[in-house]
Amino acid sequence: MAEKGALRVDRIAVGPLSTNCYVVWREGSSVAAVIDPAAHAERIAGRLEQSGLTCGAIINTHGHPDHIGANGALRRLTGARVYVGAEDSHMLARPDDVFRVLARSGGDRDKLDADEVVVGGDRLSVGDMEFHVLATPGHTPGGISLWLQSDMVVFSGDTLFKMGVGRTDFAGGDEAALFGSIYRVLFNLDERTKVYPGHGPDTTIAAEMAWHGRSCSR
Repeated sequence: MAEKGALRVDRIAVGPLSTNCYVVWREGSSVAAVIDPAAHAERIAGRLEQSGLTCGAIINTHGHPDHIGANGALRRLTGARVYVGAEDSHMLARPDDVFRVLARSGGDRDKLDADEVVVGGDRLSVGDMEFHVLATPGHTPGGISLWLQSDMVVFSGDTLFKMGVGRTDFAGGDEAALFGSIYRVLFNLDERTKVYPGHGPDTTIAAEMAWHGRSCSR
């Protein structure tokens, strides 16, 4: 079996909340996943073109407006399908409910329905990558994290940040569920796993376990 190319992660901060949109691919492959295209679809599409990539999937870690705002426009530009956690699909299916917030989040006023819904335990194959879908509710009911096991990388959305966690004071937020997702799901990954959050700098599972005052030993 041919050895897989190195993982490449291109972070693009978009919108007034500086949401981290990620373009993810393997060296030697021309197919990328775009995670959380919050705004500025043409800028994201331009970055794909500059790198010689096509978009194989648009994946939302959750349904908040500052993470989904460019779904529709990027789908039109690339032809890629949009994926979101099943319990958050209603946030995309009723765009009128989020337009008011999108105006403050830099998102595009566009139809935001998903093409596919996913649940914890699903796997998404995009190019030469296989994303494991981890159910990480709390910030939203249908929040997911995307784990690339062989690369020891996880995209945590707004569940886990560097020295912080996602808010739970929005509709559908659940503090107990959030910390359950962190302690029982994310902190169960290899401590060397690199964490790419929805906002702010990247971190590692080990660093966040230490920050949370929890032992890194299994």
